[in-house]
Amino acid sequence: MAYFDGIKVGDKVWSFEHGWGIVKELVYNLPYPIGVLFNNNQYETFTLDGKKEQFCNQTLFWDEIKFEIPTRPKAELKECKYLIDLSNCKVSKNMPIGCEDKIGLFRNDKETAKKALKQIKRYTRLLALRDQECLDSRGYEFVYGLEQFVIFRNLNKIYSIKPTKHIYSPTDIYFKTKEDAKKICDVLNSGRFDLEGE
Repeated sequence: MAYFDGIKVGDKVWSFEHGWGIVKELVYNLPYPIGVLFNNNQYETFTLDGKKEQFCNQTLFWDEIKFEIPTRPKAELKECKYLIDLSNCKVSKNMPIGCEDKIGLFRNDKETAKKALKQIKRYTRLLALRDQECLDSRGYEFVYGLEQFVIFRNLNKIYSIKPTKHIYSPTDIYFKTKEDAKKICDVLNSGRFDLEGE
């Protein structure tokens, strides 16, 4: 039994490509017996299964097919074997039960997890140093268009200041004033604080 068994001239049908149309002719001895004139004045022929070509998907239907166009799927983190345990500053073997709130703190191999922990510690230590030593920059976050400052370390392991207004990096720590950034550079360059320390 074909999808369009019983179809008649004058029946309304709907196509993915052209929308609504009217069956204008039926010639059963042809491979594409259903002739449809669509509201956009396009004329197409279809099989009794609603196909424009024998080996393609059906595109003609009795009624409009309503569907939602899917949005692009979000990236999903699938790293799950080693937990970067921030409360104990160590890497632990897989702890999947009850760790739903720790998404992003897992890695699939121990060495990568250790490197990530080292980066997280460095970042949070610098953030804590800024918030402790620089009252104007305490809790400061990037604001597009305003002059603000980040610090970086060159090949000679010297910390310097770089101004920024329009370029945001999620791995940078921002300072509201140049004086605050310079103060932290001086502390780090003098060796009075080690970002890698325990």
